[in-house]
Amino acid sequence: MSTVTKRPSTDVGTAQLGGLIRRMFNEPLLDDSFYRPLLTPSMAWAPAMEVAETNDAVMLTAELPGIDEKAIRVSVENNVLTISGEKEQERTDGPPTTAYYVTERFYGAFQRSFTLPRTVDMDHVKAEFDKGVLTVTLPKLPQAKGKVIEVATK
Repeated sequence: MSTVTKRPSTDVGTAQLGGLIRRMFNEPLLDDSFYRPLLTPSMAWAPAMEVAETNDAVMLTAELPGIDEKAIRVSVENNVLTISGEKEQERTDGPPTTAYYVTERFYGAFQRSFTLPRTVDMDHVKAEFDKGVLTVTLPKLPQAKGKVIEVATK
């Protein structure tokens, strides 16, 4: 008969998470040193994007929740599509001493650039913004769509 024994995890991430949880419940709620790293995230943010291609166009979709359409700029120059903008931090009407203990929302300027194939018709690029989603349609030039050649018989 074999027995199964459970060994303690040696995964560093799990150990760190356990320590974080212990600190969270054992330290006073208003200990600023515990929450400071959560208040100042060091990583820059960029919106999530998808790029897809059909027979007729290249489609780019970007998730931009909470951003006003006037704060979004779409430009094409030298076959490079650039989407840029800024998400401003929302201010609430709370007292100026409001302390945030957890924040996972990102704010600030962003810019994403994509090199486009030469087959894109730059004169007919369209951008639409609906419910926080930006869709950029880049139609292909007629010659890029290909041509079917009939085979003649003798």
